[in-house]
Amino acid sequence: MQNISSNEEREVQTLEAINKYVSYFGIIVGCCGVFLNLLSFRTANFLGKYNSSIVFIKMLAIWDSVAVFQDGFINLGGKIFGFNVANIAFFCRFYHFHSWGSSYSANFHLVALVIDRFIAIKFPVFYRLKCQPKYAYLASFMITFLSYLVSAPAIYLFSKENGECLMTGNLEFFDWYIQFLTYFIYSSLPFSLIFIFNFYFIYYLTTMRKIKSSSDRDFQNRCMTLMLTTVSISFLTFTLSSGVLLTWHFNTTHETAADVALDKLLAVLAEIPIVLNSSLNFIFFYLSGKGYRNAAAKMTSSICS
Repeated sequence: MQNISSNEEREVQTLEAINKYVSYFGIIVGCCGVFLNLLSFRTANFLGKYNSSIVFIKMLAIWDSVAVFQDGFINLGGKIFGFNVANIAFFCRFYHFHSWGSSYSANFHLVALVIDRFIAIKFPVFYRLKCQPKYAYLASFMITFLSYLVSAPAIYLFSKENGECLMTGNLEFFDWYIQFLTYFIYSSLPFSLIFIFNFYFIYYLTTMRKIKSSSDRDFQNRCMTLMLTTVSISFLTFTLSSGVLLTWHFNTTHETAADVALDKLLAVLAEIPIVLNSSLNFIFFYLSGKGYRNAAAKMTSSICS
């Protein structure tokens, strides 16, 4: 075993302690996130006329629940309690296939919600006539299908060896594909689309504030757009911070024991923004939209009555 100095040993112990507390924080957020997404799903039923936006809000809540349970509870919980579901022979390939697919599905349901809101604002007549809930469900199915389709190589890449679930496939061939999934499909593409559409949403909100229209339709559009803008900004912030931490993690050397401990900590820290991103939509919706607060009040009354 490599000899380390007392100062380095203290540094390793400090990093391991921080890693432990950060993991506990992620687990707690993950458990709360499942509950908050359940509230978001229920509240969507009280947002008014059932349209495609409500369908995407409900689907986003479902896939965020799946993603946050997997990332916040199973993944971080496994690291803390020493039990990794992926190391079970049957679950090894399926776990990573499902993990990738659910994460992509959650991100692109948010993109779908952003595009849906853009159409509602820019082409209101077309939106009322053509963007019906049944087409939103079809779009949701296609998003989910394609998300798992691009994740299919995980079934080939992962297998159990020496008691651990490891990448054992042709990594030279699939290295470019993994980077494509990680940096383009998961991060860059949804990040860019949401970033671009947010400029239009901010312009729309600024214009509507000057006009001060009092119609119910304009009020609902303002509320929905403000809610979505807030959630989009949070997505951009969390995705960017996770990307920075992942880049730092991938470029960390393993020359000393402290480097190894730092690398493990960075891997956990990079998951925290992902967990937060999938957990806090209900809070952001509630704080930014008066219509959503009214819907949440109606939802609470229906439960209590």
